[in-house]
Amino acid sequence: MQPFPLKRLLLLSLLAGSFALQAQRPVVKRLGDWVPQQVELRGTMQGMALYGQYAITLRDGGQCVILDLKRRNFVGTYFLDQNTTHCNNASFASSTPSGDSPFPLLYVSSCYGDKACLVTQLRFDTSVLIQKIFFDSDRFPIAQDWCADGESGHLYAFGGKRGGTMYLLKFPLPPSNVKEVHLTESDILETTPINCVNVAQGSKIKGGYAYLPDGNRPGEYYLHIVELGSGREVRTINLNTLGLEPEGIDIRGRWIYVSFHTPNPKDNCIYRFRR
Repeated sequence: MQPFPLKRLLLLSLLAGSFALQAQRPVVKRLGDWVPQQVELRGTMQGMALYGQYAITLRDGGQCVILDLKRRNFVGTYFLDQNTTHCNNASFASSTPSGDSPFPLLYVSSCYGDKACLVTQLRFDTSVLIQKIFFDSDRFPIAQDWCADGESGHLYAFGGKRGGTMYLLKFPLPPSNVKEVHLTESDILETTPINCVNVAQGSKIKGGYAYLPDGNRPGEYYLHIVELGSGREVRTINLNTLGLEPEGIDIRGRWIYVSFHTPNPKDNCIYRFRR
């Protein structure tokens, strides 16, 4: 067998490096470079949702920071109405604005405590809590995530034992004109077992797949893409090269956007990855 030409090896290496650079790109390299110095960032970066050119980023304790990804600048910040929770996940349930708001309804996960889904109508300078959704079950005793699927019109609850099997539970999306909704086991439409996630972070449902960031310690940062229903993992994106804890997630076009937590809030960042 003839040895593989050295020039070809070098070319393949360069091509692989180029692909790796294209596969992940910083959208916000450092949040502090966008946010005015006088603006205080409270709590850790958590859920994130995209709408048009805007990124809605939420922080533990209920602070909402709105960024314009097209103009690459800070739009504004305020604290969500009646929400001082962990804000672990955020997702829009529609592609069209709600009422006179510039945004669709935002579904926010409280995560701990009552584990409610806080349905919120956003504006650029304020918000209004319009609905609270609960899952009346002891299936997720510690923490629980909520994720709205705007394409299919369903709502998902995500949680389970850390390091063990987790579950995605599919529910009908409740009508938003009911102020308090209590879902039960009998409302579950589909159960997807999740065996690849160790520490659940945010979640995104799109096109029959769940996109699930994972990990809170170095060496354990991944993004799992899982087929709904079967729970089969179809792709894993290794996030350890960034060395940062993944948090919020959303999808726009061919790109997956992931926000990352850092010890210094001003160093928070958002990267995008090829789907």
